Amino acid sequence: MYKTHLATSIAVGAGLATVISFPFTVWYLGGISLGSLLPDIDEPRSFIGRKSFGLADIVNKWYGHRGATHSLFAWSLLTILICFFNSPFTLGLSLGYLFHIAGDYFSRSGVPLFMPITKKRFKFFLTYKTSSTDELIIFYVAILTAITLTLNEQLRTPLTSSIADLLARIIKFVFHLLDK
Repeated sequence: MYKTHLATSIAVGAGLATVISFPFTVWYLGGISLGSLLPDIDEPRSFIGRKSFGLADIVNKWYGHRGATHSLFAWSLLTILICFFNSPFTLGLSLGYLFHIAGDYFSRSGVPLFMPITKKRFKFFLTYKTSSTDELIIFYVAILTAITLTLNEQLRTPLTSSIADLLARIIKFVFHLLDK
């Protein structure tokens, strides 16, 4: 579920920003948000797939869902391509993409981490089923974590002094768009 990918990626990204003393800016948040959805470009019915003007159909035909776009190779390639644009947005984009793969690593289906070397799917020994009560619990815990971390004074910068309000507005706006 895309909402869970958004929420968990924002929560982990906020936590990481605190640990490494990186400013939690609007651009960083935007990069994480987009990156957390990007691996699902291989699924035409996903949120990002429905907005891809047919690109998801092509990627799905070539690789299927949770194929190459869910591999460390794809993440590495994306990261190498965007590292030339050193910015909070591109850092967030790379991290959001990685967090999405990590989230799916905990799902029952797992992910082909080492594709194209092998199509074998890897998963954690404790997993959740997509669209289950377990995933809903993960979603709510992630939302609470993201809000708590963004209220943390260490994350405050002049640009994002009202980040908690901004985050709430973005989440509300995104969910409004997604429910259409």
